[in-house]
Amino acid sequence: MPWLKSYVIAAIAFALLVVPIRANADELPEFTAAEFNDMFNTANLENLAPIGPAPSITGSVSTDARIREIAEGRGYVRRPLPNGALVWVRGQLLQPSAADAWIALRDAAGDAGYTLALQSAYRSHSDQRVVFLRRLYSYTDSAINTRLRTAAAPGYSKHHTGYAIDITQSGYRFTSFQYSPAYKWLSANNFANAKRFGWIPSYPPGAASQGPEPEAWELTYVGLDNIYCYGFSATAGDTFCDDRDSVFQPDIEWLVGEEITSGCDAGGDRFCPDEPVSRGQFAAFLHRALGDTLATDREPIGFADTTESLFAGDIAWLSATGVTNGCRPGSFCPDDPVTRGQLAGFFVRAFGYTEGAGADIFVDDDPSVFANQIDALATAGVTRGCNPPDNDRFCPEQPVTREQMAAFLHRAING
Repeated sequence: MPWLKSYVIAAIAFALLVVPIRANADELPEFTAAEFNDMFNTANLENLAPIGPAPSITGSVSTDARIREIAEGRGYVRRPLPNGALVWVRGQLLQPSAADAWIALRDAAGDAGYTLALQSAYRSHSDQRVVFLRRLYSYTDSAINTRLRTAAAPGYSKHHTGYAIDITQSGYRFTSFQYSPAYKWLSANNFANAKRFGWIPSYPPGAASQGPEPEAWELTYVGLDNIYCYGFSATAGDTFCDDRDSVFQPDIEWLVGEEITSGCDAGGDRFCPDEPVSRGQFAAFLHRALGDTLATDREPIGFADTTESLFAGDIAWLSATGVTNGCRPGSFCPDDPVTRGQLAGFFVRAFGYTEGAGADIFVDDDPSVFANQIDALATAGVTRGCNPPDNDRFCPEQPVTREQMAAFLHRAING
């Protein structure tokens, strides 16, 4: 596959990944065994290709069809393969986010006194074929069903996705992992210690029609967003399922109350707080926030690159107010992320902050063309810096995230 060529690059990039937020175990929702299974089936997971034709298992069309029939009768479902680069972790391949989360889980277990070892991760169809056929002693229905109790047929393994791992504790065979102290720690309180790093049991005890019998040693990564968002129902003051760990949640809820945002997905239950804000999205945020409070007496610039943008009207409004002249002559670059420095420039023009009235507040903005606007933003109390608690840096070249945008707008409008 072409994406195999990317492993080396991906392995280097892995060192730059950010460790996932450790959720408070007491605040994590609890799930039944059936819900754990359904969660992986319905999770919003990246880097997965559409499911293609069923792979060969035995070389016999009729035998393969019977194996699939029995497998699906047990509850097995077809699984997608990765659509891009995986990363190496201790000789195993994983999706980048799952690799990062495995390291975090392993380290947390170590801190608690348990040594977790990674036994298996991504498996191709051919890898799974070897696993499945190794102990399939005949092609009778009874033999097939017996093998399916402990191994998925090729095409049906969660390991195909790159989001599943087999683990154990040092000194225990992985088939006896369920009796280990590490498993007790991992599975306590509805798998709280697994969930807080985005992991859930692949085949939990108590679930019916899930494919194999329960496998204590296998976990699947879904991420905290999918854990929080599964079965989520909005309530007053908790509109989105993915912002509970955000320090800016009150600012995000303020955006909702002011009808400045309805979320980042069609269902309206996610805000995507960590995603960068594009220039087009920024125009929409500002347009909804300020509406008719800014004069639009300037002829809008006819940007050549905004005609197909969802935010074309918001960008035209932003131009008519004089807040923007674009990213370069004749262009607005609607899909580019807004940097923190650029936001300072936009805000100074939109809110009329006085440049040069305050002190040189941050140590890293002098080379920026937006240095004066950044100081004006700080003097107005709209920004506190980017490196709490010191907050002596502004990080002008970093992209503005959606949660940061919420805070900037809230402070600018409410003072």
